[in-house]
Amino acid sequence: MSPQELADFLLNKVRLLCRESQHEQALDVVEQAIQHAPDPTVAWLIKGQILFGLHLLDEAIEATEEALKLGDDAEVLKLKGNILATKGDLASALETFNKLAEIAADDADAYFLRGSILAEMGNADEAIANFDHAIELKPDMGHTWYNKAMVFFNLERYGAAISALDSAIDLMEDATEPIFIKGVAHRRLGQTKDALECFLTAAEIWEMKALVTNSPDAYMDALNAIESAIEIDVTNVDLWRQRGKLLYKLGHKEEAKEILANAAELCVQEDNIADALKTYELLLELEPDNEEAKKAREEIASIA
Repeated sequence: MSPQELADFLLNKVRLLCRESQHEQALDVVEQAIQHAPDPTVAWLIKGQILFGLHLLDEAIEATEEALKLGDDAEVLKLKGNILATKGDLASALETFNKLAEIAADDADAYFLRGSILAEMGNADEAIANFDHAIELKPDMGHTWYNKAMVFFNLERYGAAISALDSAIDLMEDATEPIFIKGVAHRRLGQTKDALECFLTAAEIWEMKALVTNSPDAYMDALNAIESAIEIDVTNVDLWRQRGKLLYKLGHKEEAKEILANAAELCVQEDNIADALKTYELLLELEPDNEEAKKAREEIASIA
């Protein structure tokens, strides 16, 4: 086995160990790959990636610097810039991405990354110019459209933000956040019907994700979207039911039960018996042994 073949074998082993979350062993093996590879740039890059994933940021930067001693490499520069940005050293990250753009002028990621740093530094015009350049090189970069939209949003250029968000939504695999932000932009423009549609769509997707993953964060995102919808359509009992259900799922059971009971009572006062029954049925779906809800549902059913 040649030195390169041995290095390739070791790096494949490193990748397998990383997939199995055996990062300490992976670091040991990647050191062997660094020693045997005729050109250890890739091995240093992978070591840096592992250390970055472990949040060992200073050690990760050292790995990228060792790689860069062997020559400029686009993937190494991307990693180094991202680590520096994570550390909060935006000036050094920008310098790194400037170098990346010099050596990889046709790489859309170079301009996306540089634009993202410029946006974070508050340089909106240059950020947009870099995002536009990235899009020219690779029009289907949904995350670039999204970052561009957020620059417009922060500038309160909501129409331009919505236009860019539409492109992001079409291109991103998970476009829930852009859909929600689009709703906020529509609301800022007074376009409440469009805003409501966006909030309801985002809430539905986040709730489906929460049901699959049982993720509190997804439930919270869905709740945030529903509460935004309620601000627009405050008398919509379906939205209040949805809010109660999400609060219950998040563990705020007493608050949820109070919301659902109040919603049902208001429905009764407005002679909306069907919605009152649906509300108590939801409460009993969440809490089958709730005697008060059972009694209230029976009383309402007798009225109907």
